[in-house]
Amino acid sequence: MALVSLVQYRLIAASLVSFLAWCVLESGLRAPFGSYWNPALVEYWFAGLVWIVTALWLLRSIIVYVRRKVRKSVPGIPPAITRSRGASTWIIGLVVYVAATSPFLTLIDPNVQGNLVTTRLLPPLSTGYVREYLDPGSPGPEVAGRVHRAFTEANHYLLHRTVLLSGTPPVDPPAARPPAGAAIREYRAVFLFGTDDNARDVFCRVVAGTRVSLGIGISAALGALLIGGAVGFAAGMSGVVLDGVLMRLTDLFLAIPGLFLVIGILAFVGQSITTIVVVLSLSGWMGIARVVRGEVVTLREREFILAARLLRVSTWKIITRHLLPNLRPVIATAAVLQFANAVLGEASLGFLGLGIQPPTATWGNMMGEATGYLASAWWVGVFPGLLLAVVLVAAHSLGANLAVEGNPERAGR
Repeated sequence: MALVSLVQYRLIAASLVSFLAWCVLESGLRAPFGSYWNPALVEYWFAGLVWIVTALWLLRSIIVYVRRKVRKSVPGIPPAITRSRGASTWIIGLVVYVAATSPFLTLIDPNVQGNLVTTRLLPPLSTGYVREYLDPGSPGPEVAGRVHRAFTEANHYLLHRTVLLSGTPPVDPPAARPPAGAAIREYRAVFLFGTDDNARDVFCRVVAGTRVSLGIGISAALGALLIGGAVGFAAGMSGVVLDGVLMRLTDLFLAIPGLFLVIGILAFVGQSITTIVVVLSLSGWMGIARVVRGEVVTLREREFILAARLLRVSTWKIITRHLLPNLRPVIATAAVLQFANAVLGEASLGFLGLGIQPPTATWGNMMGEATGYLASAWWVGVFPGLLLAVVLVAAHSLGANLAVEGNPERAGR
């Protein structure tokens, strides 16, 4: 992936130049705030910032590793104590990095359709030809200053690139030839995961689908955590009446089958990313509420809480200094497990055709589109399904590790 990012150095440089120039233009107060704003640039700016942060983190890790080696080689200096990290943490981190920097990891736009005659349903590791050109013409209106010119030129490169794809040269049929004066860049590409029935690169679509699927999973997990955590904490800290009301409400939501609830809401409201996030949040908060409520009821009867009450410590301090720090392991475990459930739920909706609709790529709708080609083109659905399985296993393994860390007594059993 690092090699792919280096190949995309033009795109990375244009994204960083666009973001820095926008900051300079807005801070200069030469125009109202937001006058240079373009929503289409957000994904490039975010990917560029994540790429820079990751590069700095890798550089810091290398420096720390070298220092540890030097420390071990020098007599009399005790080695630093390191904390081992499980493979599940690294897998989740790698997948999140792929989702955040997906515009830089795909040489081809995931929605670009190639030549259906020469590029349709190619097996993995097949080769093809790509022609990328920049639309000619002025990058924008008249600009004032070098910073404004750099901003408009970078935006023109990011937003006005056209990619043509084919299995054999030439890649430009008469109806799609580049206009006169266009800057052309040609290169051969390897379709690592093959192509689908619409002659689109499966690897690029899997990478692009990672951003959508993980974004929905993280957002839905946070929403369920907020709702379930608030309900469970309120039930655990309140009296018998409010506790009973909140728990019976939780039981009522648990009695409704989650899949029917999701399908019913989507049928009336419609399919969109916001709707899917809200629906998955509303269908996944009940388990978190019960877990948080049980942990709060247990903690409030512990000796240190009773001692704090005898010392007349305020309720706010007891909550912030004693209850919440002890709830962190439980909340972290519940959040990771709910993230896995949300990702699986989004994939299930996409597979059934109720999630994000094509051509936007998600793991679920890619597997749904591949059901008719499993015998002749297995790679179309196997690779997104395999990545989904890896993320789910890693998330559940990470949740189990967090649960053991939160309750050390279980580790010895």
